[in-house]
Amino acid sequence: MATQELRKRANWQTISGAKALKTEELFQTSLQIALDSVYPKQFKVDRHPKEFGNIYSTYPLPPEVLNKIYNIDTAATKANGKPKYEWGIKMDFAIRNRKNGKILFGEIKRQDGWIEDTDMQAGRGNAHERSCKYFTPGLMKIIRETGGISEEILPFWLVIVGDITRDPRRNREIAYWFQGYTKNYYMWRDVEDVGDMLDFFENNLLPYLL
Repeated sequence: MATQELRKRANWQTISGAKALKTEELFQTSLQIALDSVYPKQFKVDRHPKEFGNIYSTYPLPPEVLNKIYNIDTAATKANGKPKYEWGIKMDFAIRNRKNGKILFGEIKRQDGWIEDTDMQAGRGNAHERSCKYFTPGLMKIIRETGGISEEILPFWLVIVGDITRDPRRNREIAYWFQGYTKNYYMWRDVEDVGDMLDFFENNLLPYLL
């Protein structure tokens, strides 16, 4: 049931003061303020979580592959003892429930779009397509295992901003990709409307973190 509790109890004076921030900072700040107002000290909204920063460089390849590629010692370290090679993915945010350990990871993607007074070419760009890597079996597995999110939904949240959110072509593409999982992507068409974003999160995703 939609309660709009986050919207109703958020500190709008503080959120209003944050609207001059960049979209990523506004998202983090406003969501944190709203969650604190309803669930004091229970949630932490992080930017750029580090859980997956080394998942590729530590992934073992079979000998028959290693014998055919430029091979390196991925266990090598720098003089300070830190790994010499580290590569993986860096997601934009993590919403953490401190009480039960559940985490919802996500990305904020900005892209141009085909809207009034432009042509279809205005929608060029592939930021939305790059997000498709999260549908791959390997990433889906590790993100779900790390976040502990129910299999009823995808283990990540894609927040999309910019003119792409009104592009007739891109809206259809993204809706097609997310068939059956409409809770997992959000078109933040007006980033000044923080309340709409809070409502979407509360009605669609917050229950999976509780």
